[in-house]
Amino acid sequence: ARVALVAERPVGLWEQVQGREYGFWANVNPAVSHPRWSQATERRIGESAGLFGGARINTLPFNGYGEQVAGLYTGMDLTKFY
Repeated sequence: ARVALVAERPVGLWEQVQGREYGFWANVNPAVSHPRWSQATERRIGESAGLFGGARINTLPFNGYGEQVAGLYTGMDLTKFY
């Protein structure tokens, strides 16, 4: 795979398919609800009986990688760019 530097950011897949619901950044922000559901809690696939049968747990910011990536979003409005 090649890396290309471009003048304008590309449109991501989910942004293309459902742009009103998913932005380019595609972060899970537990403090900001998705237009159709809350992101405050989640169920992990495969942790209990059935596909979505697990107990609900609190969602971690930045998909659980906050310590590693939070600095990339310094100064951004994370209620807008979630």
